[in-house]
Amino acid sequence: MITYRLLSESDLLSLYECFLAAFSDYSVDMRMSRQQFEQRLVRDGVRLEISAGAFDENRMIGFYMNAVGTWLGQQTAYDAGTGVVPAYRRQGIGTELFDFMVPWLKEASFTQYLLEVLSNNHSAVALYKRLGFSTTRQLAVFRRPEPLPFKKDGSIRRVDETDWELFKSFWDGYPSWQNSIDAAERIAGERVVVGAYIDESCVGYGIAFKPAASLMQLAVAPAFRRRGIGSRILSVLQREVSATESLKVNNIDKELKGTLAFFEANGFKMVLEQEEMIKNL
Repeated sequence: MITYRLLSESDLLSLYECFLAAFSDYSVDMRMSRQQFEQRLVRDGVRLEISAGAFDENRMIGFYMNAVGTWLGQQTAYDAGTGVVPAYRRQGIGTELFDFMVPWLKEASFTQYLLEVLSNNHSAVALYKRLGFSTTRQLAVFRRPEPLPFKKDGSIRRVDETDWELFKSFWDGYPSWQNSIDAAERIAGERVVVGAYIDESCVGYGIAFKPAASLMQLAVAPAFRRRGIGSRILSVLQREVSATESLKVNNIDKELKGTLAFFEANGFKMVLEQEEMIKNL
């Protein structure tokens, strides 16, 4: 008999093992160490006490990992990962687990639920639409076959204190949950922040999450674009994060055509698309 319940810290190992099993056949390589998994939970703001698991006797066979935060001004729960192990799929477990979980989220005063799902996972997209989710943005995932070459540049250096108001003034859009300001603050000890300077004024910046070798944010002031500054920031972040693994670029708003062209010009290829979806609770 399948049972459902909220999770606790004692479920962390079972959650990690279930995560690996559920994503073992995923179109993106999700293998990671337990340490990397826990760092991911911190970055996303996951709270086990509002996350839910499906169990066959004592074995976890499905989960919703829920994070907590504010999104576009509302108290929001974010789906940091949902999965069911292959042998238990197509039995309605994901829907039943969601139906079990939602009343708890409402009771905890969350007003909306946010998630991302691969656009080519048509069955999952259709399921979320049936559950009342609507698409808010389409997001692009980029990969590069090899690490970026290093371009030495003394004008780009580490930033010790993040001036978010300045950085936001460089934006054309806003980052996804995993790349948000809150996420960058949650992993302050595991991030690299660099700034580009002209006459000691910061005109661009970049942030990378070291454990996943992933780019979180990169922006250049509009007046200083098309001068190679963004490319040099990417190069420095690559050196700071990994000499062997290319930076990952996840969840770029597809409406930001200039940003998409920038990554393509730097040798990145769009490999996946995601739907960012939200449901009012």
